[in-house]
Amino acid sequence: MPSAPQARQTAPAVGGTPPPWDNGQPQAVAKPQPSMRAQAPADDEPPSWVTEFSDDTAVASETQAVVAPAPTMPAVRAPATAPHEYVVTPMPEIGWDGNWPALAGSLQLRGVAQQLALQTELIACVVHERAVTFRLRVPVDTLRASGNSEKLTAALQEHFPDLRVSVESEIGPVWYTAGAEQKAAREARQRQAEAIVAADPFVQELEQRFDAFVVPGSVKIA
Repeated sequence: MPSAPQARQTAPAVGGTPPPWDNGQPQAVAKPQPSMRAQAPADDEPPSWVTEFSDDTAVASETQAVVAPAPTMPAVRAPATAPHEYVVTPMPEIGWDGNWPALAGSLQLRGVAQQLALQTELIACVVHERAVTFRLRVPVDTLRASGNSEKLTAALQEHFPDLRVSVESEIGPVWYTAGAEQKAAREARQRQAEAIVAADPFVQELEQRFDAFVVPGSVKIA
């Protein structure tokens, strides 16, 4: 009959209960090691810990390009500097001072017809007896579509009721227009307003004491 130590070496533990000769001392039980086959993902699929926020997904999202349609450019673009100075030629035979931007901006027009008046430049004004022809340069051909030229002619006819008014137009770059003058006037008023705010004593005190500053673009004109 084997001795107690020999029985301790050969007798297996049953049900996790230590045998009586262990005196109640816990025994270390080795955890089963997963096989390499169990760890390998099936069919080369990513492991379960790869989420939609993994590096691979982030790289794939960053490489997705969104193609936007190219912006439509005007048909004719004027250089930044006009090739000639703006000269106002008075027309005393029809009682007009020759200032086309001022006249175009005063016409009772709306919508695209108004833009046609504001964005055109006067090339020549030809008077023959009781008829007058305004020769204009238009930057974009679409401004002349849908009867806008006729509306502009009607507005000029209303302004010169004693004359037979006609309008001729061509496509080309423009500089001296009512729209350009209005934009220049707005920019001048904006610069003046910003200068007034910058020179205000209270604003200057805030800037010196608290290192404050006027937020760019926060000064608005009416």
